[in-house]
Amino acid sequence: MYVFELPEIGEGVVEGEIVQWLAQEGDYIDVDQPLCEVMTDKANVEISSPKAGVVKSLHGEPGDIVAVHSPLVDIDTEAKAGAAKPAPAPKKPAKAPAPKAEKKSAAPKAAKKAAPVAPPVAAPTPAPTTGKTLATPAVRSHARELGIDINTISGSGKDGRITKADIEGFVSNPSAIKAPPALAFNSVETPGFPRPDEAVKIIGLRRKIAEKMVESYQTIPHFTYVEEVDATRLVGLRGALKDAAAAQGVRLSYLPFIMKALVRVFREFPTANANMDESSFTLNVRGEVNIGIATDTPQGLYVPVIKNVESKGILQLAHEVVEITERTRNGTASLDDFRGGTFTITSVGNIGGRFATPIINHPEVAILGVNQIHDRPMVIDGEIVARKMMYLSPSFDHRVLDGAVAARFVSALKAILETPEVMLVEGL
Repeated sequence: MYVFELPEIGEGVVEGEIVQWLAQEGDYIDVDQPLCEVMTDKANVEISSPKAGVVKSLHGEPGDIVAVHSPLVDIDTEAKAGAAKPAPAPKKPAKAPAPKAEKKSAAPKAAKKAAPVAPPVAAPTPAPTTGKTLATPAVRSHARELGIDINTISGSGKDGRITKADIEGFVSNPSAIKAPPALAFNSVETPGFPRPDEAVKIIGLRRKIAEKMVESYQTIPHFTYVEEVDATRLVGLRGALKDAAAAQGVRLSYLPFIMKALVRVFREFPTANANMDESSFTLNVRGEVNIGIATDTPQGLYVPVIKNVESKGILQLAHEVVEITERTRNGTASLDDFRGGTFTITSVGNIGGRFATPIINHPEVAILGVNQIHDRPMVIDGEIVARKMMYLSPSFDHRVLDGAVAARFVSALKAILETPEVMLVEGL
């Protein structure tokens, strides 16, 4: 019996969380066949078997934390392939089944024996005691307002027509006045509701995100400073360069401009580009600019890092942003792609919203929220004109960055983004 232990997955990694088993007890597995997925350091790692044989026992359930060098799987290496069922291939997300076409024969049967349909519910109206009640619409409305059944009143007008005087006379007898009919409500059915409660176990990346958010929020005294930016010239500059970038195979977004603007601002405010060492309570002001890009993926939130932004041009940054976020979304990014960040940008402008209060990516000390660019009427030189406006909503670590420093930091960033052509002086 071979006891396979959780191997050392990466430098400094001492444990991993079982996300899912890719083989089950009784399965026959080959060498290098995937056994399970383990989450560590915000990345899923597929663990493969070093031996062939039959899986005898699995140590742990999805969501369990397993230390490095602890038993993971027991494998009977002397068992033959024919003695056990083969392990299934790793599961892939199932495609939604195509809707089944109804059988042609069902339509005639349904027509012959259709389910009864409940009529609309309405307040009951008593049948008249004698033939048709004659009354003008105004008289009928007056009767309804008083809660009187007009069919129970004798009319004094021509051919028994009921007049307003007849109603007033009827009202003089209090016992004749009826209470207004009770309201009747139709029940409303909403597709998908009600439905049973569901307990969702928080494991894998979602657990790592939760732990990271709790650590950050409990450790760092956050404050958010919101500033409005006139992005009209930034939109124009990107538009002017967009086709030239596309000709080189680069999809140009606003992020590279913001990243380069941050590099310029960090010269004046270097403590915003830093990491906090909690053990020694030391602020490590970083000499390089490594900007994390918060990335929404089907698996959850990841923050891949663009290294050495200070030494790269706009087009190179645009290429790297697209490349690393695509690798992050399809699961091919490496552990190193998520390490070494000095500052983070989170942007949901393509979804909507005016501004947010982002949580700092610990151990960094600041994060920049970039929000939707939208058309707004603004007063420029005494005239109302349409401008492209955007809110910046950065959060700061108040232990090391005071409010006044943060305000000046954002003001400097705003000045560059409102006149982005100044970045051309240093080259793109």
